[in-house]
Amino acid sequence: MYNRGMYDIIDSHCHLDFDAFNCDRNAVIERACSKGIKHIVIPGVKRSSWRFIQEICGNNTQLHACYGLHPYLAGEHTDNDIIQLRQWLDDNDCVAVGECGLDYRNNQADKSVQLKFFNAQIEIAHTTSKPAVVHSVHATEDVINCIKNFPGLRGMVHSYSGSYEQAIHLINLGFYISIGGAITYDNAKKLRATASEIPLESILLETDAPDQPDADHFNQRNEPAYLVNVLKCLSELRDEPIEEIAKQTTRNAQNLFNI
Repeated sequence: MYNRGMYDIIDSHCHLDFDAFNCDRNAVIERACSKGIKHIVIPGVKRSSWRFIQEICGNNTQLHACYGLHPYLAGEHTDNDIIQLRQWLDDNDCVAVGECGLDYRNNQADKSVQLKFFNAQIEIAHTTSKPAVVHSVHATEDVINCIKNFPGLRGMVHSYSGSYEQAIHLINLGFYISIGGAITYDNAKKLRATASEIPLESILLETDAPDQPDADHFNQRNEPAYLVNVLKCLSELRDEPIEEIAKQTTRNAQNLFNI
């Protein structure tokens, strides 16, 4: 069983700023701490969210801010938001740029608009020597091709859904592969196989709360405390000690985010 007295883990991607946590945010954080969640990284999705993320992270040393513009909302972002992002990063501490990326599901923003905002943000990450927190849905090849244009850029692809071969390509480009609750579902065969085979030194753990709950919390609000279920499942899939996975994924997150 996971022993929080000896091993701590990091939720590398959690939207604690979302309204879903307005009624019990402090209790959610306390539950996470009680399960051994040592740090939580909070990515920004739009300009109007940055100040609240700054506020909640400023009040808790276990919370770490990222600032970015999500591709899901690319139709709402403006060119001025990119200008403001550069300024915001000059004036405020953060551990990464993002959540940025590409989302090619139906009814998403125009691909060319998404690509414009994604490239602008990874350029900012590159020039500021910050890692990029990348969202990729049905767009892994385009994400790889964009990243290639910025040698030395580091980051993570959160809630990974690509192939094993694409994961290795991303790892070789300096990116971590972040694994969440999806691996706890038996029908996620491709993802489970990928998570079993890629190097442990390249894996991060996340919840993406309040979304993407694990199988034990299907159709419920997700929260950081449930990260222990992802850890346990990954240990079972890889047939590796839970302690080893906890230690290495924590070390990976600390190295990427400098926390």
